[in-house]
Amino acid sequence: MDFDGPGPFGPFAHFGMVVIGGLLWLFMLLVAIALIFLLVRYLLVATKAHQLYIAQNTPPAATPTATSPAATTPAPTAAAPATKPAPKPRTPKTP
Repeated sequence: MDFDGPGPFGPFAHFGMVVIGGLLWLFMLLVAIALIFLLVRYLLVATKAHQLYIAQNTPPAATPTATSPAATTPAPTAAAPATKPAPKPRTPKTP
């Protein structure tokens, strides 16, 4: 069981590991950049969609103006006649 060394490509073995490690690091960096890009894009699209939803589904604010009939003082109404209170419901007595 003799070990004759790393073989004919021995001096380049470390260089190969550096290249593979660098490619893996570059791939992970690209994946992180892509995820950040997708997150920011989603947040921008969702914010715009939220603004459109609020604009479409919010009832218009009632702002009285000088020309609208709501701005005039309502005429006094006659007092409603007093009504008789409703009778209490009758419940059967238990034996």
